[in-house]
Amino acid sequence: MSAPSVLYLHGGPGLGPVFERDRYPDATHVHWWRQPLAKPCAARPFLDLQASALEELRRLAAERGAPVTLAASSFGAHLAVHLATHAPELIDRIVLLAPTFDPEQAALRLARRAFRVHTDHPGAGQLAIALAAYEDDPGRPRFWDVFGALSLLPDVTSLYFGPNGGAAAARSFAELIEQPGAFDGPTSVATSDDFSAIDRRPVASPFTGSVTVLFGAHDPLIDAQQDQTVWNVIFPQAEFFKVETGHFPLLELTLEECGIGA
Repeated sequence: MSAPSVLYLHGGPGLGPVFERDRYPDATHVHWWRQPLAKPCAARPFLDLQASALEELRRLAAERGAPVTLAASSFGAHLAVHLATHAPELIDRIVLLAPTFDPEQAALRLARRAFRVHTDHPGAGQLAIALAAYEDDPGRPRFWDVFGALSLLPDVTSLYFGPNGGAAAARSFAELIEQPGAFDGPTSVATSDDFSAIDRRPVASPFTGSVTVLFGAHDPLIDAQQDQTVWNVIFPQAEFFKVETGHFPLLELTLEECGIGA
């Protein structure tokens, strides 16, 4: 059997590819790479993750004997940018699925959406207080207060999905995220905080191959018009498409519809 032709960089940080593997058990052409967890007391967990991703790309390209396709979801897009900067010769093409350029602002958008949906829930008041405190004093401590208040609301993960066919994906996501290994909180916090400390100004990538970007029309985390401007700086050659999904096109569409079919 030949080596997979697609390296998948899942979202998160702290999530695993359990959702994608469950949906596409026979997609042997995709390497559903499980990103390593942050090491305890690691000084720079996001930089460690970048290094691991680059090592995985080099391993897979060597095994295949040819450049590979990068498919990156949500936060995984930042790993794709790193790989495109440091090893463009190992990449055939790039597919970005709901790429999240600013995860902190994306989470705040989700929190505001959740507040509007659950205004009458007892936890909505606490979320409103946390959001107001963040507006007065932005920063990671206040951000995590918002995240904590958000977690008190019901069915928050269902907001990730679109209204047309996303219900089944939302149910599966809610069930799978409870499984061991689906999400690691310490890795999420450590990696997110380290990422927030780096210079995130968009810079043009040396990768000149094909880049496709899919934005979900019902994505509560992303402002597609604003984010397209940013991603167009990084990949001027990118083609942008809006699809009828939420934040996880790969969990609502098919591999072919996402541009990474066999």
